[in-house]
Amino acid sequence: MVEDQNGDLWLANESGSLTRYHHGSFHTYGPEDGIPANGVRGITRDPAGNLWILSEDSILKWNEATGEFLDVTPGNLRLQYSPLRWDNAGFWGKDDSGLHIFVQGRFESYPLPDWFSGNSIWDVGIDGSGTIWLEGFDGQQCVIPTGKKAVERVDPSHPYAASYRGALGHSWTIHIGPHLTPFLDFESSGQPATIALTRFLEDKEGNLWIGTEGNGLYQLQEQSIKVYTKAQGLIDQDIYPIYQDRSGAIWIGAWQLGLSCFRDGRFTNYSTAEGLPGRLVSALGGDSDGNVWIATHGGLAIVRDGQIRKPDTLLPEHAVAQAIMQDRGGTLWFGTTNGLVAYRDGPSRTLTVQDGLAGNDVKVIIESASGDLWIGGYGGLTRLHDGQFTHWTEHDGLPSDNIRAIYEDHDGVIWIGSYDGGLGRFKDGKFTRYTERDGLFNNGVFQILEDERGNLWMSCNRGIYRVSKQDLNAFADGKRATITSVDYGKADGMLNVECNGGMWPAGIKTKDGKLWFPTEDGLAVINPQTIRINPQLPPVVIEAAFLDRVRTAIQGSLRIPPGKENLEIEYTALSFIHSEQIRFRYRLEGLDSNLIDAGSRRTAYYSHLPPGTYAFHVIADNSDGVWNNVGQSLKITVLAPFYRTWWFITIEMLLATALVVLALYYRISQLQRAQAVQKAFSQQLIASQENERKRIASELHDSLGQRLIVINNLVLLSIKSQNKGNTPSVDAMQEISDEVGGAIQETREISYNLRPFQLDRLGLTKAVEIVARTLGSASGIRIASEIDNIDDALPKDLRINFYRIVQESLNNIMKHSQATDVDIHITRDKERVILSIRDNGIGFNLASHPSKGGKSGFGLTGMEERAHSLGGNFRVRSAPGQGTVMTVEIPIDRKDLS
Repeated sequence: MVEDQNGDLWLANESGSLTRYHHGSFHTYGPEDGIPANGVRGITRDPAGNLWILSEDSILKWNEATGEFLDVTPGNLRLQYSPLRWDNAGFWGKDDSGLHIFVQGRFESYPLPDWFSGNSIWDVGIDGSGTIWLEGFDGQQCVIPTGKKAVERVDPSHPYAASYRGALGHSWTIHIGPHLTPFLDFESSGQPATIALTRFLEDKEGNLWIGTEGNGLYQLQEQSIKVYTKAQGLIDQDIYPIYQDRSGAIWIGAWQLGLSCFRDGRFTNYSTAEGLPGRLVSALGGDSDGNVWIATHGGLAIVRDGQIRKPDTLLPEHAVAQAIMQDRGGTLWFGTTNGLVAYRDGPSRTLTVQDGLAGNDVKVIIESASGDLWIGGYGGLTRLHDGQFTHWTEHDGLPSDNIRAIYEDHDGVIWIGSYDGGLGRFKDGKFTRYTERDGLFNNGVFQILEDERGNLWMSCNRGIYRVSKQDLNAFADGKRATITSVDYGKADGMLNVECNGGMWPAGIKTKDGKLWFPTEDGLAVINPQTIRINPQLPPVVIEAAFLDRVRTAIQGSLRIPPGKENLEIEYTALSFIHSEQIRFRYRLEGLDSNLIDAGSRRTAYYSHLPPGTYAFHVIADNSDGVWNNVGQSLKITVLAPFYRTWWFITIEMLLATALVVLALYYRISQLQRAQAVQKAFSQQLIASQENERKRIASELHDSLGQRLIVINNLVLLSIKSQNKGNTPSVDAMQEISDEVGGAIQETREISYNLRPFQLDRLGLTKAVEIVARTLGSASGIRIASEIDNIDDALPKDLRINFYRIVQESLNNIMKHSQATDVDIHITRDKERVILSIRDNGIGFNLASHPSKGGKSGFGLTGMEERAHSLGGNFRVRSAPGQGTVMTVEIPIDRKDLS
């Protein structure tokens, strides 16, 4: 397969056909295009972009202008050609005159020596340096070096190797094995390795892609970490403290077997046989005299001039030193499991939590530029300033109480590493904490080292990682919400990603700027100056969209129909360097006010998007934190359901307006009817009052007045008779007495009609019983009553209204119902009083029967208004021939009774 200068792909198929992929479509060429059917055996391209085809014994050139293949083979070189091995470089053929090669658009001929005739050639190839390789049927390999004509033998004991330098400066070594098979030689995690290949390609990011015959595709990346293990001479693989002395020698403490010293590229090992007091080395340090101090689980030792001796310094009983440091004044400080030990020219002194330490288990000691001692361990952080201790814990803002590393930078900022709480920053009395949630690779920080580029390198149980100190400071100042970590692991050369800590120093920066970290499997060494930062912006791709978990086609935009509530957008970025470390940020313009930091997540989730138009925008960075801020965008339109469209909302508004108008009209009608009822009631009330006045006037004139006239006349007659000397007769006096008694009775009836005296004297219950008994006796109707005691159920000033309702109802029954039986029921509970009057009269039609008052009232309307004045409900149920039931339900209001 070859790509031409126009970007088209040309494919020579095994069937002998030739196919071109041009502008999204395939076209296969045949005899009508100038090439034999199924006769294509190879394809190549020259530096000028011309395309050449090998067909049987001819080499054809593609003419883009005419769309034809032209035969350019000289008559004397029409041979049986074969493709050159490796990378479609050209074609080769042989005859009696020698070897003929077509490469880079031209023919070259090479004479063959007698010991390597053309008939003995098995295959020919040309490598990237221009060297021609030949192999005979007997396995003999020869080369024709670039620029030469002579054939040279290849000595099998000294294989010929070619070195290639990629576009990014990488150097690759390839040697040719049997059957002209190229092998790529490289080093992986400090060990030599080789891969048999058929093709290889270096991409823009510096990755080397290796195609093999039957073994798949390999990706090779330049490893940033060099590893030293037992294979290189370390005494053991499980490493803990590391220290570089004044001479530049590096001392390495192992977990079980002792001590190693790396000097001039070689390891020298020390064990108990050489005088170490114990095999487990727990701390390393040095003093101003150039001595190396060693702490083991068996005690302390000093190395000077290669000799090991035990010092007189005594540690607390059963204590193990985990950190050793000499301050500027010459005092040696030992951080132990039982406190902090100070030693200088005399007995040692032990300081503990009783003296102000945050904890007795001391893991790290450093001296700041100001001369203060900073002590960390399991318990918190402590500073010793002018002989006074100050300590901090998690409650004061420390990332964790389990401190494993302390580092002071050139600005005087104190950086604190913890076992499980992340990274801490202490500046101007304020702590800032960084965790995985903020972008830190891991919450374990076993050592902190700074390179010349301003990066902090840290170790943890999952590998080594770096963070820009500029990003850390910006985060602390509130100028950014997250930080970017770049991690290194097995792909970068580590044999075991688990780094060790808790025994000081848990890593060093050597004088040449390299960083050394202890691991479970040897030493990991990084040269930050040679770490290549990937400058390539990762292309961002929006891969798919899902609506309610169903994949939806994306063609430049996305339309979401009504009823679809859950949207998922899958995206990615294209980078082959630590692709798992690519981070993303996205924003749905029109909904999200800021970019959302998605970390390494490659899916965005949205639910219940309001109708409208949005733009989804996603950006990404590569593993070195280089951001592609252009990213990729997707236009999204959320369609509104019909009930949220403008025309439907308009109809809704019109309907709502109509309903408001109807409601207003209905309310006005209600008010008008209520006003009419009130007016009628007022008119009836006035008329009733006038009728009552007329009735009272008539009764006073026609009855009581006449009786008074009669009484007056009788008295006058008696006076005249007495004046004549006659004594008034007994009959005359009896007649006067009868008339006076009648007048008194009529006066009482008038007074009773105005307000019954029983109501005030006997109470409401007795008054109702009396009116029922009186009307029953007067009318001949059987009136049965069951009445609870309701004397205190209603306010005193309103009891007359209840009485009048009973009276008016019985009057109506007497006048209009033609009933023979009436039942009166008055019941009472804690909440209400219920009056029910039932008759077996002729009944009436409520719809057509008007309310009309009687002589002493004003009908149903009056009774209903009286019930309402009591806060109750008035109901009448009647039908022609079925009698009538009148019910009044009145609530008992205790406030009105009190």
